[in-house]
Amino acid sequence: MKRNLSIFLLVLIILLAIISHFTFLSERILHHDEGVNYFFTQGIFENKVFIYNPLNYHGPFYFYLIFLSFILFGVSEFALRFPATLFGLLLVFLPFIFKIREKKEIYLASIFLLLSPSLTYYSRYSIHEIVFVFFTILAVYYLTLLLHKKDLKYLPMFSMAFAFMFTLKETAIIPAFIFFIIILLNFKNLKAINFKDESEVLLKSLFIFMLIYVLFFTGFGLNPQGLTDSFKGFLPWVERGVTEIGHDKPFFFYSKILITYEWPILLFSLAGLFYSFKNKKDSFAFNFSIFFILQFLIYSLISYKTPWLIINLVAPMAIVASIGFTRIKSKSKYLLLSIGILYLLSLVIYTNFINPSGEKNTFAYVHTDNDILNLVEKLNENYKEGDKILILSNEYWPLPFYLHGKDVNYLDEESLNNYNNLTEYNLLIYNKNNFNPQNLNLSQYWQYKLRDGVELVLVKN
Repeated sequence: MKRNLSIFLLVLIILLAIISHFTFLSERILHHDEGVNYFFTQGIFENKVFIYNPLNYHGPFYFYLIFLSFILFGVSEFALRFPATLFGLLLVFLPFIFKIREKKEIYLASIFLLLSPSLTYYSRYSIHEIVFVFFTILAVYYLTLLLHKKDLKYLPMFSMAFAFMFTLKETAIIPAFIFFIIILLNFKNLKAINFKDESEVLLKSLFIFMLIYVLFFTGFGLNPQGLTDSFKGFLPWVERGVTEIGHDKPFFFYSKILITYEWPILLFSLAGLFYSFKNKKDSFAFNFSIFFILQFLIYSLISYKTPWLIINLVAPMAIVASIGFTRIKSKSKYLLLSIGILYLLSLVIYTNFINPSGEKNTFAYVHTDNDILNLVEKLNENYKEGDKILILSNEYWPLPFYLHGKDVNYLDEESLNNYNNLTEYNLLIYNKNNFNPQNLNLSQYWQYKLRDGVELVLVKN
C-alpha cells in the first residue's frame, strides 16, 4: 500500500471508530444485564471488594473496569458502557500489532472489525463479551507467534491475555480447549522450542497468570474465598449451557445472524478458509481459521444461545476474511468489497442509531422497553427527598440503575401476601400480575411496559 493511502485509511478508521463507538452512547435504554452489572459494581463501592458468585454473573475483571469508570466519570449510562466501548475500539486497532502480515491485510481486518454490525453493537453494550473477545484474539495471536517463531519470548503476553480471559467469563474454557487443539496441530513447531534454557520465561509467564487470576478473584486479597469459588463456577455454567430452557436455540441460530448481518465478512472468510487449509505453512491464517471454525461449531452445538455470543465468531472471522480478500485474484472483488462495506455500514447505522432497541433488531435481545423511562420520569415527578421506594416484583432490571441514589428496597412476589408494612413506603412498583387497585384502595397509579410479557405499575402511596 502507498504511504498516502495508508495514512488516509488510518485517519478514516480512527474517525469512524470514535464516531461509531462513542456517539450517542447513552441514548439506548439499558438492557437488564447492564442493570445487573451496575448493581454488582455498586457492591464494590459498598463492600470495598467484588464478591465472586460461582453460580452467576461472571468474573470480576469487568466489574472493576466499570468501577474505575464510575470513579472517573460518575454514575451514568456513558460511564457504565465506557469499558466495553473502549475495548471495542481497541479491538478495531488490534490488527495493527500483527507484524507478520502485509499492510493490506492489516487494514482490511481493522475495517471489517470496525464495520461489523454485531461488534459495534456489543461494543456499546455494558456486558463482559467484547472485552472477553479482545483478549481471546490477543491470545490467539501471541500463541501463533510463539509457535510460528518457535520462541517462548511471546509466552508472557499469551499468559497475560489467557489470565484476563478467565477473570472475565467461565466460557474461557472454550477457547482454552481450542488453544490445545491449535498446539497439537502445530506440534512440530512446539517440539522445536528449547524449553530447557527457558525456565525464566516459563516461571515469569506462570507468575503473570497467577498474579492476575489471584488478585482479581480474591479482590486484591480482601476476599480469599473468591479463589476457591472461581473453580466452582465452571460446572454450573457448563450445565447451564447444555440444559437451560429459555435461551435454547437451534444449531443454525448463529449461521442465520452471520448471513443476515455479516454476509460480506462471511463471504470473504470462506476464501480465507480455502487459502489457509491449502497453505498450512501460513500458521497465522491456519490458526485463526481453526479458531474461527471450532468456535463456530462449539457455540452452534451448545443449546444455550444469545445474540451477543456471535461476536466470538465474528472477530476471528473478520481476520480470516482479510486474508481471503487479498488471496482472491479477480478484480471484481473490489466491487464486491465496496457493496459489502456499504451494506455493513448501513446496518451499523440502523442497529446502533436508528433502531437500537426495537423488535426488528436481532441484537436487541429481550431488551428493555423505552416505556420504562416514562415510569422513571413519573416516579421522579412524585419523588421527594427522603422518600422510600419498594419494588414488589421479581423482574425489575435495569431499574436499580435508574433509581441510583434513592432509598430503594425489594420484595419478591412470593412474600407479598405475608408483608404488612407497605405504609412505610412512599412509592411502590408492582408487577402487574400481583396488582389489584380495588384491594389496595388506591387512586394514583400508572402502568408501564418493562419488556415483552412484563408490565410494572407505579403506585403513589
